[in-house]
Amino acid sequence: MKKVLLLILSVIFVSPAVIFSQQRCATYEHFQKQLAENPAFARKVKDYENYYNDYMMKTDKPKGKGGKIKIPVVVHVVYHTAEQNISDAQIQSQVEVLNEDFTAGNNDYNNYDAGYSSVKGDANIEFCLEQVVRVFTKHKSFPVNDGMKFTKRGGSDAVYPLHKLNMWVCNLGQNLLGYAQFPGGPAETFGVVCHYLAFGRGAAYNFFTNYNLGRTATHEVGHCLGLRHIWGDTRCGNDLVDDTPEHDGPNFGCPAQGLQSLCTGNPAEMWMNFMDYTDDRCMYFFTDGQVDRSNFFIENDEQINSIVNTACSSGPGQGNNHITAAGVNQGDDARVRKTGFEIYPTVTSGQLNLQIIDATAGMAEINIYNLNAVPVMKQIIFTGQGEAATNINVSRLANGIYFLQLTQGRVRSTRKFIVQH
Repeated sequence: MKKVLLLILSVIFVSPAVIFSQQRCATYEHFQKQLAENPAFARKVKDYENYYNDYMMKTDKPKGKGGKIKIPVVVHVVYHTAEQNISDAQIQSQVEVLNEDFTAGNNDYNNYDAGYSSVKGDANIEFCLEQVVRVFTKHKSFPVNDGMKFTKRGGSDAVYPLHKLNMWVCNLGQNLLGYAQFPGGPAETFGVVCHYLAFGRGAAYNFFTNYNLGRTATHEVGHCLGLRHIWGDTRCGNDLVDDTPEHDGPNFGCPAQGLQSLCTGNPAEMWMNFMDYTDDRCMYFFTDGQVDRSNFFIENDEQINSIVNTACSSGPGQGNNHITAAGVNQGDDARVRKTGFEIYPTVTSGQLNLQIIDATAGMAEINIYNLNAVPVMKQIIFTGQGEAATNINVSRLANGIYFLQLTQGRVRSTRKFIVQH
């Protein structure tokens, strides 16, 4: 259950250094609202959990480190004041934190672990910063209503949400650090929202006290990959991961070593886990079980799978109302191998030609999604070994941007096209 620290000192002018009341994350509240308002999302969440149980029982699921997972990132800086318009350097510092935390390369990884060293995991995920979008807003701050994610609501529209992980940095007021969207929801709102005073690290920048090492974004990206809070959002709840202990609730600050849970068996609390609520300096690893759960969503959620199958570009991306960051590390490979296929023309009024280069003999599934990740067409084809070609009639689709996803066995890849009548 959500707990919020009491504000023990009130002042007229509040600076980040004297913030004592902080809600680490509002993802659960956002999640519950989506479940109530979107029955299709609720059904998908239920289906995912059923599939996840089957997945965990499989004997042929990936074990240990697979290929490097690469996730291209777009950061939207939605600012009202000059201070909120954070620098490219501060943004890059956050990407560096994510790259360390999601590869078990952070300097504090081997700190005190309450005896859980055997289950500490490595997600083997690398993030590449492709674009920074800067948008001035008239809003002094945003509530947890996704307003920062839409231009017409004073924010910034998601950039290629089926191919990039979008992150929004803005003012969330004095009591919230961030929130995220779980897999399965609308594509245009998928991603991470962080307070501008908790995004990045470094003595050169102005941050909330105790939230100055970039772990808010690490925590929220964990949610985007399907991870729940370690206490299951209720007393002694279930976070749906087998190798994390039961917690009576969230931990704040930096708890004492040896802290025991009041739940059944009184296990040692894993307060140093990224999915707890502790201070940045006191959270520093994921578990193997959490890595398995994130891998499940990477493999099975259409949007996340499409994002990791989009190779990081060789240079900064292009978009509207943006300034690109210089000197960022880029990559060119993806975790899941791509089916060698192309579609042409990429702007069409009626027919797509699909050319598969390295098909395997058997059935292949074609799914077409609109920009909101809603499926609009499905077609089954059968291919022989090697090269294959087929035509797809998309004349009934309205004008707009679409994504064609080809799946054959465990191989999946996505291409973008435009319908223009």
